[in-house]
Amino acid sequence: MNFDEVFNAKNTNGISPEKLAFLKAMSNMQSGGNAKDMMASLMSASNSAQKQGVSFSESERDMMLEVLLKNLSPEESKKARGMIQMMKRMKK
Repeated sequence: MNFDEVFNAKNTNGISPEKLAFLKAMSNMQSGGNAKDMMASLMSASNSAQKQGVSFSESERDMMLEVLLKNLSPEESKKARGMIQMMKRMKK
């Protein structure tokens, strides 16, 4: 699954064109690979966004994760989802 499939299926009317461009560029950074690579890509993109003054809502982050997870094999997607859940629990 690619950016266009996910983001065209979602209501993106409230997302600025700058954010959509950033999300699309980020979704192209990682295709295939494994959960560890995906998490590294996500961290890199997050740091880049912060440097550019771009922040994302929880729903925007969820869309970003959906794109990245769809690019992984089912096994690696399961691993990544586990890591994401662990990170979310640690934030609380």
